[in-house]
Amino acid sequence: MKNIYLVLALISWFSASLSAQTRIYTPALRAPANNATGQMPNALLDWDAVTGQGFVITYEVQLARNADFSDAITFPPVTVTALETSQLLFNQVYYWRVRASDGTLTSDWSEPFSFRVTNSVNITAPANQSNQMPNPLITWSGLTGITQYEMQIDTAYAWANMVSGSTAQLNDVFELSANQAWAVGNGGVILAFNGTNWSPMTSGTTQNLNDVFFVDSNNGWAVGAGGTILYYNGTTWSAQTSGVTVALNGVFFTSATNGYAVGASGTVLRWNGTAWSPVSVGIAASVTINTVHGLNENNIWVAGTAGNFSYFNGTIWANGIIANREITGIWALATNKIWASARAGRIFYFNGQSWAEQTSGSTRDLWDVCMLSENNGFIVGSNGTLIQYNGTEWNVIASGTTQNLNGLHLMDATKGFIVGNAGSIIKFQGEGFNSPYLKSFPLPANLTEFRLSNLAFGANHYVRMRASHALSVSEWSSPRSFFVNASPTLTSPANNAVNIALDTLVRWSAMSGIVNYTIQRSLTPDFADPFTFESSINEYRFQGMSFGRDYFWRVRARHAGGVSLWSPVFKFTTAGTVTLTAPANNATNVIRLPRYQWQHIRGTERYQLQFSTSNSFASEATNTQLTTTNSFQTIFLLSPQTPYFWRVRGIMGLDTTSWSQTFTFVTTGETAIGENPASNITISPNPGKGLFTINAPGLNGTLEIEVYNLVGKRVFYLPKIESGELESHRFDLRDLGKGIYMVSLRSDSGQITTRKLMIE
Repeated sequence: MKNIYLVLALISWFSASLSAQTRIYTPALRAPANNATGQMPNALLDWDAVTGQGFVITYEVQLARNADFSDAITFPPVTVTALETSQLLFNQVYYWRVRASDGTLTSDWSEPFSFRVTNSVNITAPANQSNQMPNPLITWSGLTGITQYEMQIDTAYAWANMVSGSTAQLNDVFELSANQAWAVGNGGVILAFNGTNWSPMTSGTTQNLNDVFFVDSNNGWAVGAGGTILYYNGTTWSAQTSGVTVALNGVFFTSATNGYAVGASGTVLRWNGTAWSPVSVGIAASVTINTVHGLNENNIWVAGTAGNFSYFNGTIWANGIIANREITGIWALATNKIWASARAGRIFYFNGQSWAEQTSGSTRDLWDVCMLSENNGFIVGSNGTLIQYNGTEWNVIASGTTQNLNGLHLMDATKGFIVGNAGSIIKFQGEGFNSPYLKSFPLPANLTEFRLSNLAFGANHYVRMRASHALSVSEWSSPRSFFVNASPTLTSPANNAVNIALDTLVRWSAMSGIVNYTIQRSLTPDFADPFTFESSINEYRFQGMSFGRDYFWRVRARHAGGVSLWSPVFKFTTAGTVTLTAPANNATNVIRLPRYQWQHIRGTERYQLQFSTSNSFASEATNTQLTTTNSFQTIFLLSPQTPYFWRVRGIMGLDTTSWSQTFTFVTTGETAIGENPASNITISPNPGKGLFTINAPGLNGTLEIEVYNLVGKRVFYLPKIESGELESHRFDLRDLGKGIYMVSLRSDSGQITTRKLMIE
């Protein structure tokens, strides 16, 4: 009975517990994470499941563009814990929340999360400022929830390279108006822009100039190495006394009577309209100050190595550390809107309370910053780095160069300049993508790559993309730039090569995306009367050339869109003489039936050989032979222990090389036909039927065996046999037939021994 009461009590307690659950839990949001960026237009909203009193839990989702959900869209209740959106607006911030219901009770709304939809397409290849073939492959990170992509390719772009007329490293630039700008650089270089062209100005110094600033057209300053300060009065530049000898790196003015120059050893100088004087800003002398900028005479910032900075509030200077990085540039829009550039791709932002790092998208050293507004600014750096700020993030964009970019200045959103190494000046000229060359391609939404074709040779190209769906079009992506190779690159023969064959094969680097190549060969570097050839592959064999002549050659490529420039011209010189190889010059103990050998000149029809006991090749002592190969075997015995001289020249039609260098050798002292008695080598049986063995106790190591008939033709050849294997090796020459033959043995030490063999 007690057990029954206990069971009833437990049932009663459990029922009471269920009825006591008077609420349903609020769902916890999972993804996109709060404040996430770069989300797709069909972002998937995901949350955790909850339990309630009912068996079926439904979820209600709200999505809004306003944080107070005053414009919220409420989706029909779902029983799953994820919901895919569609056609969200690009670059729009959305807020979302979820609540649950079990049919009886409804939970509170979850804490809202926010996310931002991606603003554009991210192009991943080709790399900025890379060299490409006329058919480069463009790749990008794919987007979902879109209808299509649009790609544009053009040779016109917002930033365009200009001719500066200088090769000096340019360090800074200042634009005062559309017709007035100045650039300064190493060696005292100052360039002035008149609205159309840049021209040099007389600076009066050879010191490197690092920074320039203008208040108006009659008041400008440039600073540089050795404490240099130059002043421009509207007509000429003249030196001002700085009172220091350290390098000055930055200059900034709020008016013609208030300005600052900063530099090495913690130097800060102030201009009061009459003279420069030092200012103590609380930065140690071990610190190099690189940059200065401000809002007005009561708000000035300076910064430099090891992240040191100092701020003037109109009364005192207060210093601190931005970060453990060398600060290279600083720009103030307001006391709570300040940006600083630094080495290794670092960007720092001051919000009025503290400094925080912003992601730059680059690891290159950054050298200068210019902010037009809190939603538009630029930073430049090494290797052509150009980064733009859109109010939300920094994006690396194309600069059109790989030179280090050292300084920039923009008047407004439509005008400005960048300067850098090797006299580089790049002008900002609006959006670009507006030339007659512009090509546009609508692309399916499922693609992540597209190969262009027939692009202009030798031109900078710029590519950008955007995505769209029925309700929204993204911004254009950050442009990528690349240079389409101007011409083929010649590879072989190397430029200025000599001893080239008469039918030599010329090669160049293959180019993809082309139809064929045109090759020209000429006897003059101006190609006044060239031979012209065509090839579908990256090689061509020249034939019919003359001995000892200089030839010039070049190549260009062609596709449906045009013809490339001619490649740089290469020169080669054909062989003008024959190179002898054997018998070696000054050789001794040469067999009396020597085989003459020389290097073959490809394309040569035949060779003329002369050998003589006279070093002047007197006719009565000279034997002349013709051969179509690069060797000749004598067919009669030379005199024993006699010096001989020999030479060769090549023949092609009526053209000949000059005679080769004359080689000399001394024959062996053989007393019998072709035999060398200095060795105890024996052949047995000899005479024989053609099966024989060789005993060579005087030779060691690896041997080479040749057999010649009496007309000098080699009829048997064994390139490698160990001397210890000779006695056990039977040579079978029965197929040669009856006659007298010469057997030649050559050891790896160079010793040559011959024996006569008779086959009956």
